[in-house]
Amino acid sequence: MAARHELDPETIAGPRFPRERKSHAGFLALLLIVVLILGGAVVWELTQRQSQTKSLAATSIEDAAAKPVVNVARVRMAPGGSVVELPGQTVALEETPLYARVDGYIKLRPVDIGDHVTKGELLVELETPDLDQEVAQAEATLAQSRATLLQLRAAIVVAQRNLNLAKITMDRYKALMDSGTASKQDYDQKLNDDQVAEATVNASEQNALAGESTIRANESNLKRLGEMKTFSRLVAPFDGVITGRNQDLDVGTLISSGNTTAAREIIRVGKLDPLRVFVNVPQTYAPMIQDGQSAELLVDEFPGKVFPAKVIRSTHSLDTNSRTLLVILRAPNPNNTLLPGMYGKVRFSLPHVVNVLMLPADALVMRTSGPEVAVVDSDHRVHFHQVKLGRDYGASLEVNAGLSQGDMVVLNPTDAIRENVVVEPREQEPPAS
Repeated sequence: MAARHELDPETIAGPRFPRERKSHAGFLALLLIVVLILGGAVVWELTQRQSQTKSLAATSIEDAAAKPVVNVARVRMAPGGSVVELPGQTVALEETPLYARVDGYIKLRPVDIGDHVTKGELLVELETPDLDQEVAQAEATLAQSRATLLQLRAAIVVAQRNLNLAKITMDRYKALMDSGTASKQDYDQKLNDDQVAEATVNASEQNALAGESTIRANESNLKRLGEMKTFSRLVAPFDGVITGRNQDLDVGTLISSGNTTAAREIIRVGKLDPLRVFVNVPQTYAPMIQDGQSAELLVDEFPGKVFPAKVIRSTHSLDTNSRTLLVILRAPNPNNTLLPGMYGKVRFSLPHVVNVLMLPADALVMRTSGPEVAVVDSDHRVHFHQVKLGRDYGASLEVNAGLSQGDMVVLNPTDAIRENVVVEPREQEPPAS
């Protein structure tokens, strides 16, 4: 048996070559580049931040060294007078709501809102069937009482004639009794008849007086109803304009009399020329407002136009809640340019107290210790002065103590304006007083 020869595995696979190792040099180079880039970015960012910090520090130093620029104005002596503008409201000189005095139905309504009417002109006419029946009944009652009076007067005449006959008969029987022809009993009977006739005359006269009183009462009742009938016609109480009308009340609507809650206002008439102007004057100016004083009315809807007005009266007493004086002015309104209910400003010219100083209102600083003002001295240093204020005119204030004429005050001071700080002032003209 032939011997078996085993094959060497290396002989079968062929000759072996050594394995080739992978190189990491490229990856390491790329990683090094990325690290260098990131490091450069971090260094650049730190450099920029340091530069900005130095720049901000330098700017802060420069700002601290710079002087704040402030607007200033001079404290000046007040002129002889000042102008004050106060809010006011226009009101019709007269405005009357008209209600029905009698029950009825609207028969005529010849006017409407906005119509100009004259005194006595018909505004509304009512149809009053119930009142008409009462008037007719009163007329019939009066006629009946007058007829009754005629009967009573006729009865007086009959009674007087009976009295005359009784007197004549009594006198005859007295003569017959004296001659012995008639008895005393017969005379007494005739005497009694005379007295009864006289009493009948007196009773008839009293009945006639009662009838006359009844007639007067019936006449008064008829006159009252006649007056009520006149109220079925609502007429204008004065020359004016229809300023309101109940839109629910048309011809044929039932109207109840009176001005209670259940009753309804039918129409309203207002007198617009002249108008009244109501102004609440603060206590500060109240003593300077006098009756007859002239003023000016300004309304925003009429720019540049000034309406003259005059004080006609005031309450002469302050409202304890608002500490204001109610003042009423009168403004001519011939063309009905102004309307009742308009808001406007009333301009008063008021005198100043002698030697009073005027401070711009923008310079005032309110603190817990009281009002103060930042004053700039000759070295441009700021010093805060406490002041005592007088009247307030809106854009300017009266100063009674704490400042001198010509003092330079800071307008609208900010938090940067502190005691003893040096500023750069820029002077402005103060507002007109």
